[in-house]
Amino acid sequence: MIIFGTKVRGRKTGEGDFYCPRCQATRRYHYKEARQFFTLYFIPVIPLRRMGEYVECQTCKTAFEPQARLQRTRPAPAPSLPDDLVMMINSAKTRLERGYPVEYMVRDLTAAGLERSAAHGVVAGAIGAGRKVCKACGLTYALSVYTCSECGKPL
Repeated sequence: MIIFGTKVRGRKTGEGDFYCPRCQATRRYHYKEARQFFTLYFIPVIPLRRMGEYVECQTCKTAFEPQARLQRTRPAPAPSLPDDLVMMINSAKTRLERGYPVEYMVRDLTAAGLERSAAHGVVAGAIGAGRKVCKACGLTYALSVYTCSECGKPL
């Protein structure tokens, strides 16, 4: 009985240091080329085709895309929003539904560092597109508000 099949094997073509995302530290890597082989009795005999390249961390043995080797240090953390801005965004729905004018909310959000279009997006996400406008002072409110908080007139 003859036993045959195929198997993918990796061959080292380079090495160096890189920042391993899994280990979260700088580690040694092997740059490898994967090829598919025809096997006879589980022994690779004939190379069939090139499957691709990858980077293998020598500590955790995880394979990464080849561009991972270009990362030499820990990536910079994503910029975070200030705590007061996060608190404003989280409380926007409640404040608007309790009578805070839309214009004031946009003003406060942009003053805290949010772009104007993003501030309008926060308001739209909090109360939707429907609005009530005060005929006396022109301020805009959520549909759940019945009295203008600025002039006290009904909406």
